[in-house]
Amino acid sequence: MNAYSDNKERKLIVRFFSSIGFIATFAMACNAFSHADPILGIMLLVSAGVYAWAFSLYRAVEKSATTILYNLYCLMLYLVVSGGAEGTGPIWIFIVSPVTYSVRGLKKGTVDIILFLLAVIAGFIITDKFNIYDYQPEQLPLRVVISFIIVALLSGFYERSREKYNEKIMALSQKNERLATIDHLTDLPNRRFMMKELAELKHVHKKTKQPYVILLADVDNFKRINDNYGHDFGDEALTQLATALKKSIPEQGVASRWGGEEFLIALPSCTKEQGQTIAEKIHQQLQKNHVRMYGKSIALTLSIGLVESQVETSIAQDIKLADELLYKAKEQGKNRTCS
Repeated sequence: MNAYSDNKERKLIVRFFSSIGFIATFAMACNAFSHADPILGIMLLVSAGVYAWAFSLYRAVEKSATTILYNLYCLMLYLVVSGGAEGTGPIWIFIVSPVTYSVRGLKKGTVDIILFLLAVIAGFIITDKFNIYDYQPEQLPLRVVISFIIVALLSGFYERSREKYNEKIMALSQKNERLATIDHLTDLPNRRFMMKELAELKHVHKKTKQPYVILLADVDNFKRINDNYGHDFGDEALTQLATALKKSIPEQGVASRWGGEEFLIALPSCTKEQGQTIAEKIHQQLQKNHVRMYGKSIALTLSIGLVESQVETSIAQDIKLADELLYKAKEQGKNRTCS
């Protein structure tokens, strides 16, 4: 789950709670007025107005969520202190836990619920001390508090389980995304990833005229390496080649396994002359660092086709031209770059 989808989900939660809060408090306000309880009716009507305002702020997610929660807390505390309709006010506090955890998450939600619980206890004490409302039986406030604690603990346990499940889903999603875009042998981006990268480079290139270069490289005589030394050695050669490519290209460059023993490298903000310098660096890096395995050692060489992309050319045309230049390098004796 990315940041965008997470934010979108929070917006839906905020809109849901604000709309439900408005409908419920407005309906209860009408009921209070019909039963000749104007003070309760006014409090509920004000609360309904706050929920409506929070609904209009749903794009500012955090501000809207904070408004919903603290409006809910204030209303619940008023119902505790005043008794609500015929002493039923305290029963509404049980909705606080699930709403709080849904909006605030486990850690922040737990802090809010503890503070709210302390405020509820203080509210019951104030109500009793100043004879604001006489709860019957006398044990009712204590039972409400104990019940609230149990519900809060259950809600917290559920929220913890939900967050852990979401973390597992996110980790699995990231793993699958990585598997879909990374070559498992060389740990380089694969063809799918590189096509997206090239599309982005082409888009920027057309807007800013900022040059970029692509290098299409093929390992020389790779079939002979596999035949003479075995496929395990061939795989190790590709792995070490990938490491050499990473060391040779600039930080903003991207090297990918294009397929088989072919590699495509994208070099943003790079001219043809700069690209030739980087290609030469790759040749030198391979010459200095031989592939070693099972006591055997060989120097890999590459044939490279180099193209500086033009505004009027497509990605497919750039790759086709790089491929033609690659084969030209092969025809000219291999272990070289043609541009």
